Amino acid sequence: MSSCLLPRDPALPQLAQALNDDAMTEHFAAELPGFALSCRVDRIKYRPRRNLAVSYRLQGRDPDGRPVDQRVAARFCGPGESARRHAKALDRPLHRTATGPRVTHDAALGMVSHWWPNDAKLAAATSLSNTAALRERWLPEVAAALCGPGTRVLGHHVSLAQVVPEHRLTARVGLQLDDGREVVVYAKADADKDGASTQALMQALHSSSAQARGALVTPRPLLWQPASGLHWQAALPGQALLDLAPQVDAATSARIGALLAELHATPAPCADAWTLEALRQRPREVADTLLQVDPAWTAPAQALARSLALQVSELAHCPQVTLHGDLHPRNLLQAADGALGLIDLDTARRGPALLDLGAWIADLLIRALLGGSDLAAALPACRAFTQAHAQVSGERAGERMLAWSVAYQLTCQRAWRCVVNLKPGRFAQTGRLLALAQQVLAAGNLDAVADPTPT
Repeated sequence: MSSCLLPRDPALPQLAQALNDDAMTEHFAAELPGFALSCRVDRIKYRPRRNLAVSYRLQGRDPDGRPVDQRVAARFCGPGESARRHAKALDRPLHRTATGPRVTHDAALGMVSHWWPNDAKLAAATSLSNTAALRERWLPEVAAALCGPGTRVLGHHVSLAQVVPEHRLTARVGLQLDDGREVVVYAKADADKDGASTQALMQALHSSSAQARGALVTPRPLLWQPASGLHWQAALPGQALLDLAPQVDAATSARIGALLAELHATPAPCADAWTLEALRQRPREVADTLLQVDPAWTAPAQALARSLALQVSELAHCPQVTLHGDLHPRNLLQAADGALGLIDLDTARRGPALLDLGAWIADLLIRALLGGSDLAAALPACRAFTQAHAQVSGERAGERMLAWSVAYQLTCQRAWRCVVNLKPGRFAQTGRLLALAQQVLAAGNLDAVADPTPT
């Protein structure tokens, strides 16, 4: 990642080095003499003027030529803070790693590193990495839940699909069964959520009437294992829409609108719900974060926070539905027969349907922006999506409140994530997203979409 596309943070002078693959390859080479490894930044969580969390993936070979795939979760902060965090980490039980180090501290960089499977909050990581315990204790229960009592697991393979250090993880686990079948299941853990509530949510969706008639497709939940800290789901067939095409066309968006309407209409025991006060507070929190990063964003972010909060009261009479909560093309799978399925419903919560509608449209717009397309070209897909949702749900979103929701999600999700996740190419788009949100909100309709100049 180029340093010219990164924030300049006086509290984190090491930020550019921490996010440079080549620089960190050199750093880890010094910590692992004899290893031939390359380093890649996998995930970032940036807290302006406070700290930076980075997940790295080290791949290569050990001194004996064996392949190595090691993940390292590092937190960068001030020297005194990093020493305190390191001492606290050493007080916890630590486990063997693929490369040797367990928890390390570089005082000069203010860097405390947890080497997989060691994690400050995700104890379930050790359950996944303990091959013997997985084979003998955890997987027999999974196989029984999937295929019935007496099913034996002859072998297994674990690959990490997603690791957000200190927050959540998803692992793909391939099972070789005694009847000759090979099946895939997913293991999930979330430091902030009780797996029992996720199991109940997923079970309600999977056993719903919408699922029975094929109008809603979600993964089959298998079981929650409190002792392992893992929630297990059967794999849903298909490829992520984002892997099939960079943008979603109008026909597919219409199908997604219909699928989403079925989810919204399906009662489920969500652990969380959006309140009006939380919806009012969120734009203010985002504005506070943005103004710490670039003074040029202060005026538009604060103006958006005020305007967005003013209209929240109009949601008071909207029905509370089951929201996906993180709707984008990576969380939609298309099977070989064309069927669409929703995954990653762990963040589902109750709230107005408008929030999911605005989230999908905001995602269509940012992907058009990143792809260099005319934003107006995304409008047919946006319209097809909302029309299909209205046809299935029987509820048509008003144009002004739909525009409000799009502006809300452009600000509180898309612009905010551009800053706190620092994905390549995203940070530089923050000003344009704020300008687009202002334009849509002021016009009160989606036809105002254009390619705005940065503010």
